[in-house]
Amino acid sequence: MRPLVLLSKNLPLFIEMNSYCNSQGWFIHNMTSPQKTVEMVDNNNVSGLIWDLATTDLQTSLEILEKIRNKVDGPIIVLSPIKKRNERKLFYDINVDSYLVAPLEYPELIAKFKQLFWVYDKFAVNEARKQLSRDTNTTVKCHDLSIDLKHYRVSQSGNDLGLTPKEFSILWYLMQHRGQVLSRDQLIAGVWGYDNAGSTRTIDIHISHLRDKLEKNPQEPQWIKTVRGFGYILNNDYPLVSVE
Repeated sequence: MRPLVLLSKNLPLFIEMNSYCNSQGWFIHNMTSPQKTVEMVDNNNVSGLIWDLATTDLQTSLEILEKIRNKVDGPIIVLSPIKKRNERKLFYDINVDSYLVAPLEYPELIAKFKQLFWVYDKFAVNEARKQLSRDTNTTVKCHDLSIDLKHYRVSQSGNDLGLTPKEFSILWYLMQHRGQVLSRDQLIAGVWGYDNAGSTRTIDIHISHLRDKLEKNPQEPQWIKTVRGFGYILNNDYPLVSVE
């Protein structure tokens, strides 16, 4: 599940954003105080932040966002009630991801978040792969699973599971986000790419096939679990380690 923070005193914005975010399987914390927002980011894992400039003055916004930029794990989007000359550049200079001006189209905002999540997720996975490729061995283990990143093979207790390339990609993406609830849309974006028109039903079919190969009892999965109403989560009981 993606935990987001929305700073705004605009009640209609709260209501609309909660509705849209819930439909994506994202949980949103509604804040009205900039200082409380800082405390929320300091003390919690936050995957994204929406900052309404109507809540506080420009200088305070710039100072706070620059301070917390590295503490937010994902995109920061600033909402401005009016377009002001050179204001957009000030926020891009402190590494804010996007600056949107009213009137706000909520589907556009959600689409922007999905696209930015895809970029962040791709970067994280690619960085992990680069780190592994620097080692002489490209095999990692997680409990009884052995994952060969060079040859795209997965074995369990020494037995090759015979995963298809797409099944391998889904499992590896889940492995990179183990312990995190991923919606079907997130899996489509992370595995197929944001512009791919794959359906959520496609994900369910691939997960079913993965469970048949991976789980001792696919009806009571221990590795890939369903979070009803949201998506899937990979068991996070075991560390992911590089094989020496």
